[in-house]
Amino acid sequence: MKAVDPDNEATFCECVVGSDLRETCAPKQTILTELQRCGYAEDAVFAMKLALEEALTNAVKHGNRSDPAKKVIVRYAVSPEKAVVIVRDEGGGFLPEDVPDCTSPDRLPMPNGRGIMLMRAYMDEVCYRDQGREVYFVKRRAASASPCCSCNETVRRTMHFSGNVQGVGFRYTAANLASRVRVAGYVRNLPDGRVELVAEGTEIELDRLESEIQKAMKQYIRDVACSDSSATGEFKSFRIAH
Repeated sequence: MKAVDPDNEATFCECVVGSDLRETCAPKQTILTELQRCGYAEDAVFAMKLALEEALTNAVKHGNRSDPAKKVIVRYAVSPEKAVVIVRDEGGGFLPEDVPDCTSPDRLPMPNGRGIMLMRAYMDEVCYRDQGREVYFVKRRAASASPCCSCNETVRRTMHFSGNVQGVGFRYTAANLASRVRVAGYVRNLPDGRVELVAEGTEIELDRLESEIQKAMKQYIRDVACSDSSATGEFKSFRIAH
């Protein structure tokens, strides 16, 4: 068996999955396990996890539009020096330059374009090919895992979790996870059955919190809606609100 070479796409491993986010868990976990096996730092593994989730979600939802007849192709190569991943969908494509800048003040509350921005912030290289149907991204082990300085600004993120999220310890789990990162805000139950979490912190800390909550409570979460806005600085700690 030929060894994989991140500089030679002909040697890449390949995984084909359906247009279902549940199926994307297998290639994602395989790639993250390879990074850990090669000794990548925790921050680098988290950065790749974030990029994979954004790329795979975009491929399933925006590229293939969750069409069960279409596939998502994941090709990858991980070495001790760098990891390269290519995610391809069978959709109509798009032009990345036509996606509005999600960091402009008038678009902060809108999620569109956030995935592209985060991938470019956390990866060392991001390239869209074949009219946007394929995204190629690279994480180098020796490079800094921290995002660009614009992602270090404090922002407010509002998350609404729906599903079987009340009466299952969701708020206490969220508060416990929030205590492990540098965020401030609150979590509370809403009358309509959802859980609302509002937190202020840097992009990377908010991404960590969101990711850890979804991992810890995934069996209860059906959907999560997020929006970012300007931070107010009103929170001094994180609490459970009633």
